[in-house]
This record gives sequence, C-alpha cells and structure tokens, in this order.
Amino acid sequence: MAVRDWDLRHYRLLAALAARGSIGAAARETGMAQPNASRLLEQMEASAGFALARRTPRGTELTDRGRVIAGLAAEVLEAADSVTRAVDALERDRGTLHVCASMTVAEHLMPQWLAAAQQRLPGMSVTLDVGNSDEVFDRLRSGAADLGFVEGPTVQTGFRYLEVARDELVVIVRPDHPWANDGDVPPNEVAAAGLVVREPGSGTRQTADLALAPYGAGHRFEVGSNAALAASVAAGLGPGVVSRLAVQLALRSGRLAEARTPGLRLARVLRAVWSASAPLPRSAEDFLGIVTHAG
Repeated sequence: MAVRDWDLRHYRLLAALAARGSIGAAARETGMAQPNASRLLEQMEASAGFALARRTPRGTELTDRGRVIAGLAAEVLEAADSVTRAVDALERDRGTLHVCASMTVAEHLMPQWLAAAQQRLPGMSVTLDVGNSDEVFDRLRSGAADLGFVEGPTVQTGFRYLEVARDELVVIVRPDHPWANDGDVPPNEVAAAGLVVREPGSGTRQTADLALAPYGAGHRFEVGSNAALAASVAAGLGPGVVSRLAVQLALRSGRLAEARTPGLRLARVLRAVWSASAPLPRSAEDFLGIVTHAG
C-alpha cells in the first residue's frame, strides 16, 4: 500500500490517536478492534517510511512527523465532511452527475460550484471523486465519471475540453528561508534546490516539471496532496511548488512566504474534460453552465 491509497479509516485512526493518546482509545472511537487498529497503524508507518507513533508505558504518543500528518488528517476529514454535506444537499430528482476533479480544483473551486448548483439546479444529485489529473482521465475513460476537471498542461487524446479558470503555481518557503527576502530567485537555483513537489500524475507536478525542465532538476521530495506539501515546507523540508489557490491563506497569515521567481513560467489553465466518444449528459451540460458562470 502507498500513502496515496490511504482512505478515511486511516485518517480517522490517526486523528483519534492524536486526540486520545492511546491506541486502545483510538480504536474504540473509530469502531475498530484494538489489534486491527494496531495493524492499520503499522501499515501506515510502512507506507510512509517513518514512525508515526511511539509506544510508552502511559500509552501511545505521536512522533513529530506523526503530529504533522495528524494535523493534515484532520483537514482531510473536515474536507470529506464538507463534500458529503454539499453532495447530500444536491441529492434530489433532477438526475445524477458523476464528477471527478483534481485536488486543487476539488479543494478550492468545487465547493463554490456545488453551492451554486444547489441554488440553481436543486434536483441534481452529484457524486464527486477526487484524484490527480491522470486519475481523472482514467475515471472518464472507464466510464466511472461523466465529467472531469484537471489542472495539467495538456489534455490526453480522446477527450474534449473547456477552459474554466486560470491559476498559477508559486514557489513557497518558510518565512525564515533566505528566498523569502532575497529578491528575485533565478530559475536554475530553484531547479537545483531540494524541492517539495506533488506526486507524478498531478497537474501541479506536470506544470512544475515543464517550467523547470530547461534548468535541470535537483532532488525532489514527493507528497500526495497540496496540504501535505504546504505542511512539509512549513516543517522545513525545503522550498515547494504549489498552486497559489492552495496556499493563499498561509501566505496572507505569514505562515509561509512566496519566493519571487519571474523567470519561471508557472501560469496554467484549469479545464473541464469529458470523453470525445460519447455525448455529454444533460446534467453535465447544466453543471458546466454553473461553472462557467461562476468563473
């Protein structure tokens, strides 16, 4: 199992462990038998490649890295609850729409689109899946989704698309990093740094790789979400490249700082995509009308 395959059971266990301080109490809170909870934690540690918790005579306490991941777990669970509430609010008799969106779109644009759809299309039932851009195309190709939203620089063969928004990536650092106050950072210096980046298949990663390709590539530390990337940069793992949408609050608050990199082409287009081999369902057309109006 890879970290990207963790589901809500994993995140619930980690959040409960952070709150309760013992594997037994966390197991009870999440409705698991204690041996099952222990095995699940061991699987998480194996896939992460480092210890998330340490066992003590007084119970089980999270490691420093475990606390970082537990904080992100709480954000994942809150986001899942928000999506569930939004989708439930749309469940009426108008029709069903299966949507798959890449992470930046799902986290920062989809909630307002769903809220607008609730007002203007009250009879529509929407099912939302979240994956990276490559996974969105896979879901559309298999028929598991009617409509997708991606953030990569290209559209795969066999799909139609509509540009729905614009975005840009930013290079982020801790406020005490030299790049936070050093003026313009040359592209070759960014490329040579030990960057924190999204996983292969992510539209954010594809855009970053394309922008940095002419300048070579240094070490890359890969993470599976925007929140994990921001937390990793804040923890001191290195500069990161991420959507401005994903870190705008952290930049405003001063928790993170933006490095000025005028030599890098980090602007991108966000697109709705669907299969070219089948007509777009009426529910998808209606939802696209909401999206384009909101944009």
